[in-house]
Amino acid sequence: MKRVWCLYRVSTKGQVNADEDIPMQRNACFDFAKKQKDWTITNELYERGVSGWSKKADERDELMSIREAAVNREFDVLLVFMFDRLGRRDDETPFVINFLIENEVEVWSVNEGQRKMEQHVDKLINYISSWQSSGESLKTSLRVRESKHQLSEQGYFQGGAAPYGYKIIETEQTHWKDKDRRIKELIPDEYESKIVKLIYNLYIERNYGYRKIIDHLNENGYRNREGGYFIISSVSRILDNPIFIGRKRYKSFKGKKGDTQPYNAKLRIIPDEMYYKVQEMKQTRKESLHDQDKVGIPLSGRLMFSGMAYCQYCGSKLAGNYLYRNYTKEDGSIYTTPIYRYRCPLNKGSIEHEKNIWGAKKIDKAIIQNVKDILSPINIEQFIDLSVNKKKETFDTKVKALNNLEKEQSQYTKQLDKLNMEIANSLIGKSAFTPEQLSGAIKGIETQLKELNSKIDILKQEISHEEDNYFDVKYTADELKNWETKFDQADDDLKKAMLSRIIDKVIFGKGEIDIQFNFMIDEILKLTYETV
Repeated sequence: MKRVWCLYRVSTKGQVNADEDIPMQRNACFDFAKKQKDWTITNELYERGVSGWSKKADERDELMSIREAAVNREFDVLLVFMFDRLGRRDDETPFVINFLIENEVEVWSVNEGQRKMEQHVDKLINYISSWQSSGESLKTSLRVRESKHQLSEQGYFQGGAAPYGYKIIETEQTHWKDKDRRIKELIPDEYESKIVKLIYNLYIERNYGYRKIIDHLNENGYRNREGGYFIISSVSRILDNPIFIGRKRYKSFKGKKGDTQPYNAKLRIIPDEMYYKVQEMKQTRKESLHDQDKVGIPLSGRLMFSGMAYCQYCGSKLAGNYLYRNYTKEDGSIYTTPIYRYRCPLNKGSIEHEKNIWGAKKIDKAIIQNVKDILSPINIEQFIDLSVNKKKETFDTKVKALNNLEKEQSQYTKQLDKLNMEIANSLIGKSAFTPEQLSGAIKGIETQLKELNSKIDILKQEISHEEDNYFDVKYTADELKNWETKFDQADDDLKKAMLSRIIDKVIFGKGEIDIQFNFMIDEILKLTYETV
């Protein structure tokens, strides 16, 4: 009686419980063994979620057990459903089979019969069979990867954990691979999406950094999905992820970093201008920290213009400073209070510094009133009409031009494909054109296509710049609506953030201050005073 060992393998864990995989292999092997007169199955080995192509033979536990048992003469026949269950590697699988045969083990497949090594040609057949299996595995891999790429490009959910702010639900749509499954999709989670909005608001409106954001969240009882405290990395990922404006990132084997699926309105949690404003602020902070220039970044403390205040005499950035002063109450008791000040750190008593210390309470109040007086005449609606809408019109015009160029690009590409196909006909005499004529036409179209591609690349860069510019201007316009009212109702952190978004520098001198607004505010003021 021949002792038979059976090996069943599926390449993915998702196949393990499917009716058409391991149970099917097992049933087929048992039916085949029953038809043999002197066979009895004495052992069954299972490989679940093991790729026969990516996994080497010495990395597969069951295959190593089979080789060891063959040396010890523990069985006489190895039976598999198909030989590719032994592996799909053309540089290993033939030698595994040869090893078993040399150790007097018969190697059988339900579908392909017995594999022998009696003649030299048997070795060639064995190798060719394994080479074909390896090729099929490669083609399967390419098909799976291409399928995933195309599904991602079409916006389908491709599995994995839901990003923070979202949850996974089952739709009524039947899955394309399994009629018993339903397609899943992402939708915003009501609780988490509120936290996402709060994080963006804290970063933009209050100019909070990552550390201050997580302190605010944790101190106010907000918790992450696992019920734990928020950490800096989670806030960083949230502020960097375009999924919140409906554009989910996906990785592609033939794509590039930053690729996103088509716009999906169901995924939107925040407006575009809010997301792009954060990206702009992050880049500004990164560059400022790199250059050790913190202009426009409000520092912590009680000074309203910290990070924006400069000395008129030497150009140095003013530092925060304070001292304690004692006061006597009516009852005779003494209390101490801090007096906050701006101080030039480079002043060494030089006569060139007519003044080097400014009381914060008094001068902050004076500057804020000055800012209000300057901004009050602004006609924001006029600015929107003349600038915001104009930039939107310019942006839309360039997008239309890009669409036209891409249509033209598609036409040239189709012409090029037809000409290349016609070359083959010309070579066998089935074309009205000579190869030289076709070659000349191809070169002409390739030249035009190259010029067109260059124009498209330039236009895409211009559109990206115009889009950023439009969002900047639109955000500023929205910020300036009822600016004074919003400022008066804000706390100190928000006031500092609002001031930093419109002011580049405040120059402190003796009895005078010079407020330097940023470029966009200067443009708005110029437009306002020209039309008054």
